[in-house]
Amino acid sequence: MTPLTVHVNRAELVEDLVSSFRGSGYTAERTGPWTCAVVHADELDEQEARVEVTFFLRAWGARHNRAQASLAG
Repeated sequence: MTPLTVHVNRAELVEDLVSSFRGSGYTAERTGPWTCAVVHADELDEQEARVEVTFFLRAWGARHNRAQASLAG
């Protein structure tokens, strides 16, 4: 599956997000100062992956004051 790109509004939290993804079974890596790429091998297609990652980002953001992360494109 093609990695999804995630943008984070606080560069200092990108590594925390990558670590959180990895701890939940995703493959993730930092790709820039404000971005990371994520893949979840268990998803059936890109649409399902986008939905799952979006829910993950909402939960992660709720645990980090004023952090916002979203999928690119």
